[in-house]
Amino acid sequence: MTKLIKSVSLMFVIALVCSQPRISASQTAGTKSSTHTENSIRQEDHNWTWHHRDNEIDLKVTIRGKVEFADDDSDIKSISPDGSIRVSDDRGGVYRKFEASMTPSGLKRSYSINGQSTPFNDDARGWLAKVLNDTVRQGGYDARPRVQRILKQSGPSGVLAEIAQLKGDYVKRIYFDELLNQGNLDTGTAREVLRQASRVIHSDYEKAQLLIKMSDSYLGDEQARTIYLEGVNTIHSDYEKGRVLAALLKQGSLSGENLLFTIRSAHNISSDYERAQLLIKIAGAFPLDEQARAVYLEGVATIKSDYEKGRVLSAILKKGDLGRETLLFALKSASTISSDYEKAQLFIKVAAASSGDEAVRTALIDSARGIRSEYERGRVLSAVFK
Repeated sequence: MTKLIKSVSLMFVIALVCSQPRISASQTAGTKSSTHTENSIRQEDHNWTWHHRDNEIDLKVTIRGKVEFADDDSDIKSISPDGSIRVSDDRGGVYRKFEASMTPSGLKRSYSINGQSTPFNDDARGWLAKVLNDTVRQGGYDARPRVQRILKQSGPSGVLAEIAQLKGDYVKRIYFDELLNQGNLDTGTAREVLRQASRVIHSDYEKAQLLIKMSDSYLGDEQARTIYLEGVNTIHSDYEKGRVLAALLKQGSLSGENLLFTIRSAHNISSDYERAQLLIKIAGAFPLDEQARAVYLEGVATIKSDYEKGRVLSAILKKGDLGRETLLFALKSASTISSDYEKAQLFIKVAAASSGDEAVRTALIDSARGIRSEYERGRVLSAVFK
């Protein structure tokens, strides 16, 4: 009897489960609070495609040949004889499709909703105006000629105002690039470009690309370099931050304050390799006063890799004319290296740079006791008493 009850109960549960309505993947996606967005832009031959996906939106715009929009991007102004524009827009359960091309009798349009041909009425015109506006400001269509048109009409301030309306870091960077190429910017405008780029571009790669481009021509004064360094510190990627700082260092002529700022920016890089590369470049390119050497060596002390720490200490020891405090600090940093060989190499360089300073010699002898290898310890002591 018990077995029969269990069997009936199991059959009831199975029947109950099977009777529930099935929920498709597309239905469940609508209940999530995800804000995931995908954008892809492809240009080949005479075809340009922008594909945007954002939650329940799937928008694709394909342009062949040359399609010119109205000045306010609300409609299509003209299409080249071999050109066309195709739009598919699937959102909120409504699928719209639009196509336009040029025929001998003029512009031909076709428009459908959920597969049914529909008159191109006011609702359709409003929808198309929104799509075309997104195609320009989010997809970046016709960006470079557009910047040139805005420059003629409103100057650089007009382009900066337009950039504030754009969506997507890639598109913003294209507009900034073209402004830098075409605008012949004065010092004040260049500074404003730096400020706005640091504020509105979030992608580390796109921000780094723009800052590196600006480093070639628009860092002629200390204020611009200060703004540049502030922008550097908004970059999270070690690699991109390293690239941007390296571009600045190539320009030379940093003030003492900005040199300190640059060294401290290098401290914020977590990668030992990237930090070491920058510190070595700084040591090779700039004279370091007492304060700069102290900040430099603070950064060295945070490097975990024996090899990278050794490379950076070697770079500063090559500079010569180092004071006692700097040599003692370098010696202290070198003492934290675990490799006997790397440690001995640096101790020998400190001995060579000490010019017989008694305090440094005493510290070297004391530090040599921490070398386990008799051979490496002997090399150091030989250098000390040479």
